[in-house]
Amino acid sequence: MSEPVYHEPVLTKEVLDTLIPVPGQYVIDATTGQGGHSLPILIRMGFKGLLVGIDRDALMLEAARQRFESAHVPQGCYRLVTANYTNLANAIPPTLPDAHVTAPDGLLFDLGPSNAQLLDPARGLSWTSDSSLDMRLSPQEGGPTAADLVNTLSAEELTALFRDLADERWAKRIAGRIVGERAGQAIRTGRQLGELVSRAIPRRNWPPKTHPATRVFLALRIRVNEEDRALEKVLPIAFEMLKPGGRMVVISFHSGEHRRVRRFMREMAKPPQPPWPQPQSEAKAPGRLLTRKPIAPGPEEIQRNPRSRSARLWALEKLEGEQDQ
Repeated sequence: MSEPVYHEPVLTKEVLDTLIPVPGQYVIDATTGQGGHSLPILIRMGFKGLLVGIDRDALMLEAARQRFESAHVPQGCYRLVTANYTNLANAIPPTLPDAHVTAPDGLLFDLGPSNAQLLDPARGLSWTSDSSLDMRLSPQEGGPTAADLVNTLSAEELTALFRDLADERWAKRIAGRIVGERAGQAIRTGRQLGELVSRAIPRRNWPPKTHPATRVFLALRIRVNEEDRALEKVLPIAFEMLKPGGRMVVISFHSGEHRRVRRFMREMAKPPQPPWPQPQSEAKAPGRLLTRKPIAPGPEEIQRNPRSRSARLWALEKLEGEQDQ
């Protein structure tokens, strides 16, 4: 097998400084990918503890395993599990090395695909791809492809998709062009769709730093992989799993993710509202915000890794005694 081309993770130092892994802890990386964050976490724990790495893409996990082996990480301090993070609670191995390990000290989500996935022409995630417009990060899970959506949804449905999931201001115009184009021939490749979207948006209105089809491809990828629904589902599950005093770190990449993560973490940092009158002093918030404002990458990281420019890191701590409320 050829050596994998590793994806550079974003905000690695900030993840470590916020998650604060120490020897003997139990940490879950729910979006392990190629292990770009997992390996520094394991190193910070001194290879003493347990990291469970979860990813829906088995190819990415195989690259992570190779990465760990190259770094001489002892096999006993990590487990790699192929699963969708929406099934987080059931993805954890039933037997862990240490009997006292019951709840994680830390949980990490690095949302969105890796560069390795984006640049893989077979996945159809790029506007330069001549392969099938698929976009499924785990085809074995089934479900419609991006080509299915582009060639079957009505103009109104496509407009709502592009506008609601990616804030595309030219959504209606692009949807109309797609419907007109597919009347003559089906839209089958990323290159076809990318060129169509580029023609639909006036040249003077193209964004200065990204391809004009970026938001359309983002919206389709989100819907194909149900990323919006998955995030809403998994955040409360993950917080519930944490042990009191544990920390959850989430890296988001676009406005829809930013809104969902911000809303959830702020809600967890508020005292609950009981259905009966209760003195304010008795109501305790289940969590504490560690990031009043999200952490963004600095200029040096953005220059080194342009993909990081849209990343935002959010963190929440589960307060001691929350389970006793």
